[in-house]
Amino acid sequence: LADPDGGASTQTVVVATRPVPVMPVAGRTFHVVPGSGGGNGSAASPFRGITAAEAGAQPGDIFLVHAGSYGGRITFTRPGTPTGYIVWKSAGDGEAAFAGIDISASHVWLEGLTLRDQPFALMSKNAPTGVVISRCEFYNNHYSIYLQRGGSDWYIVDNTIVGDTLYSTESFDGEGIELNGYSVESFGHVVAHNRISNVADGISNGTYNIDVFGNDIFDASDDGFEGDPGRANIRVWGNRIHNAAHNGISYQPQNGSPWYILRNQLVGFMEAPFKFRTTDRSVIAH
Repeated sequence: LADPDGGASTQTVVVATRPVPVMPVAGRTFHVVPGSGGGNGSAASPFRGITAAEAGAQPGDIFLVHAGSYGGRITFTRPGTPTGYIVWKSAGDGEAAFAGIDISASHVWLEGLTLRDQPFALMSKNAPTGVVISRCEFYNNHYSIYLQRGGSDWYIVDNTIVGDTLYSTESFDGEGIELNGYSVESFGHVVAHNRISNVADGISNGTYNIDVFGNDIFDASDDGFEGDPGRANIRVWGNRIHNAAHNGISYQPQNGSPWYILRNQLVGFMEAPFKFRTTDRSVIAH
């Protein structure tokens, strides 16, 4: 900085983007099958049930979840660390099916699991941070991923969501991914490359520092991306939003700025590509 009336200052600041989560490679690997207790986690004697497996879980552990039904609602309570997630990953031998999941611990990684036929399929508790939801499948749930009790820096990528709310109903209720910016602080999330259909809003916003990109959202009964009630630094780019019964992208309200809405493909709405109700500064391009 230089002031023509006198005075100058130079300052250098180094910044970096947050790293993409990496699955641990040096931790222990265990096997899990449906059941109600027992086993030592080996391939020959797998843990029987998630509760038995989680009892001794440590950061960096990977649990291979084998095919079958894991019964009633499961709560994940053991936290990992930013460099040592606790991973619950499909073993790849068939559908690992869950009747609802709650996550109350930070740095938990769920991959390849299936959740069906629930009012609320996957919910947060206690505002966990750094949770990864990857390559999971959600079928016929009313709310698929719902940050009911908030959270920060979730990484929600490559999931398939087919809800229970038909486009023709024009319903406002039953979201694909609800980041829940209204009731709690929910910030820092990345939501990318998900395939979302048969829901009310495809993705509902958090509060600030949210990245939403590369998602394929179609046949939504309300809005494709509901930006309300986002604040600063909402970035939405490279998404395809087709056939949302009401609007493609909603500003109702935009509670802060800037927002960046870039290179999205918006097609086929009963109302409009954009719902401009209460707006602040934003960049909309292409």
